[in-house]
Amino acid sequence: MAASSKFITEWWLQRISAVVVAAYALLVIALLLINGTPNAAQWQSLFANTGFKLATLLALVATAYHGLVGALHVWPDYVKNRAVLAVLNAYTWVVAGAVVLWSVYILFGLSAIAK
Repeated sequence: MAASSKFITEWWLQRISAVVVAAYALLVIALLLINGTPNAAQWQSLFANTGFKLATLLALVATAYHGLVGALHVWPDYVKNRAVLAVLNAYTWVVAGAVVLWSVYILFGLSAIAK
């Protein structure tokens, strides 16, 4: 029973992460439709806003989580060797973590990671 409830929780969290990414995409599309194609200064101004940075980080974390769960559930369908599967799972975790850390670094700078 515990394994099936874990899968149900992951299933729901993956759907929620998809909604977060879709909402962020709609936000960006709406901003583009309202303001037109931005130049570099307008992009910098948009990303100077802490709220937009946090929305972007939330979308990137949701994307990393969505991909992580998806990959962890797909690997066993194609990889039967347990050792190779363990390496792929570890690699997937490292990549998802790297994406999140890199996102924080890009959005907030090195000081956000060091704290």
